[in-house]
Amino acid sequence: MTHERRDNRIPPDRNRDSRLRRSVRSESAARTPSRAAHSERASETGSSAARLSRGERSASSRRTAPARHPTSPRPAARTSRTSAKPQARKHPASERPQPRTTSRAHQAARAPQPKRRRIPFAAVGVAATAILVAVAGAFAFAQSLPVAITFNGQPLEVGGARTLADALDASGFDPRPGDLVAVDGSVIEAGKGEPFHAAVNGQVTSDLTRTLANGDVVEMGDGSPTEEPSDIVEEAIPYTISSEGGGAIHLLEGQGADGLRQIKTGRISGIVAEATVREPQNVTRRNVSPDVGDEKVVALTFDDGPWHDTTVEVLDVLRDHGAKATFFTVGSRIEGEGIDLVKRAASEGHQICTHTYTHASGSGKGVNLGFMAPDEQTAEIEQGFAAIENAIGGEASHIIRTPGGNYGDEVMRAIGPKVSAEIGWDIDSQDWRRPGSAAIANQIKSAWPGAIILMHDGGGDRSQTVEALKDALPYLKEQGYRFVTIDELMSYPLA
Repeated sequence: MTHERRDNRIPPDRNRDSRLRRSVRSESAARTPSRAAHSERASETGSSAARLSRGERSASSRRTAPARHPTSPRPAARTSRTSAKPQARKHPASERPQPRTTSRAHQAARAPQPKRRRIPFAAVGVAATAILVAVAGAFAFAQSLPVAITFNGQPLEVGGARTLADALDASGFDPRPGDLVAVDGSVIEAGKGEPFHAAVNGQVTSDLTRTLANGDVVEMGDGSPTEEPSDIVEEAIPYTISSEGGGAIHLLEGQGADGLRQIKTGRISGIVAEATVREPQNVTRRNVSPDVGDEKVVALTFDDGPWHDTTVEVLDVLRDHGAKATFFTVGSRIEGEGIDLVKRAASEGHQICTHTYTHASGSGKGVNLGFMAPDEQTAEIEQGFAAIENAIGGEASHIIRTPGGNYGDEVMRAIGPKVSAEIGWDIDSQDWRRPGSAAIANQIKSAWPGAIILMHDGGGDRSQTVEALKDALPYLKEQGYRFVTIDELMSYPLA
């Protein structure tokens, strides 16, 4: 008996897919009651569309699944092929897919990027190596070319390594070395001095390996003598002060700087030689007088003040006769009443100068700055200036008078740079000896045009000086004399 084998597989129903899609759409339309309700539930539309999309994908996956094998068990509980309706899969609210939004930046990021062409590293290395080789070759070629220079005024091409030694060889010049000489210039050994003298572009050099370049100017000559090594001792050469003239105004001319001497002892020859390295700058003391011509002017000067009673009396006499004078003050006395006296004298047109700060007391024995150390002498002058400036509120005159008129070389060396002039005198009134007012007055009356008269307003009882002024000043005025300060007197030509 022949059995006919039946194929139990369900043949694919192509119309079924379209029926299922129509069924889904009709079911979706049935669940959508109206356009207004649709507007109110617009936020849920995306979720429904997403569920429908997943339902369709599920149905499609079932339609495209392969047919079951004949021996596979049939699906149970399928009663009707046409009545079955695909059910949309329901998702919890938290799992519902959200509408997908895509920004332009996101789209640009997802857009396919053009592929960059990569250059192999090996190719880069080969190219770089080729460039280096070419540069090195060009450099080597350039180095092999000769350079054109000027050698002792003549054009010359230098090849080889193009050094100064190559230039010397190419020129044919044979420099003669200098000699080794002693400290006194005598020759110790011939030809052991400087081998040659060379300059490249004006710069002296002894390096024969120096490389030359195009356009260099080389000057080369014989070597110079070389002095033997020696032990050197240096000594100052004091400057000197010479004096000329006989006037009472003392001016210093010149810088007053010491020179320098070297004493060399040769280490090879043992010879001792002396040489002046720097000449001293000497000073000239010019002792001058004013050339006042036919003008009858004299300068009254007073030392050692201010003094408590005498200075006031002297100022009163000068005021009464319209006379101007110069006061050489002792700085240590310009305090208290002394300040007031100095201020008065300055306000009445008198010149205020220093006679040192302590009148050279202490080591100066009250009479001579030259007995003091240089720094003490300087302090005497500087402190004297400061006392005056403190009293008058302005810069002090740098015209001074030294105690006792002692202005020797040592004093000039110490204080000369700080003063503009040192003032002596033509007439000494001798009032410091107290010879009597008549004797003092006679000295004052002996004045001549341009004379400087020495008196004192301090240092003791000067009552004789006051009385002598009362006698002498009217007399000189009758002779046509005027009384001026040292500054005014020095405004005349000095000779």
